Amino acid sequence: LYLVLARHAQDKVQDLTHLDLLFYTAFYNCVIFLPLSALEFDEVQGFLSREGEVTRLIYFLVPYVILGALLNYTTFWCTAANSPIATAVAGGAKGILSTIIGLIQFGAHLTVFGWLGLLGNTAGGLVYSFAQAFKKRGAKEKGG
Repeated sequence: LYLVLARHAQDKVQDLTHLDLLFYTAFYNCVIFLPLSALEFDEVQGFLSREGEVTRLIYFLVPYVILGALLNYTTFWCTAANSPIATAVAGGAKGILSTIIGLIQFGAHLTVFGWLGLLGNTAGGLVYSFAQAFKKRGAKEKGG
């Protein structure tokens, strides 16, 4: 949803720079995830009150923040260069590949709902890809 909103801002606001679009992406991302994070405040506070957890949090948080910023930047960059749907399909393909690697490499197991989700994700990406291919073929036939 936040990618669609960021793309909408890019289409509607004149002279929007890449940094401005990165801000919109981060802002819309926060609008979605801050309320969800607020629901976990008591659990996080209890966790951090234990000895040594703040130091461990810092060791894990810094790399996650850097990787998250890079992921957010590449997501915004892909959305700016393509459509939000193309970005979502690419993300879905990455998710499918990650799941398959996890199943093979780490011996993970999926529940019935996990398999249904994986199949639904794969089917959605394939349907979108075929629809785009047929759309381009139809445009070439009309023009040529």
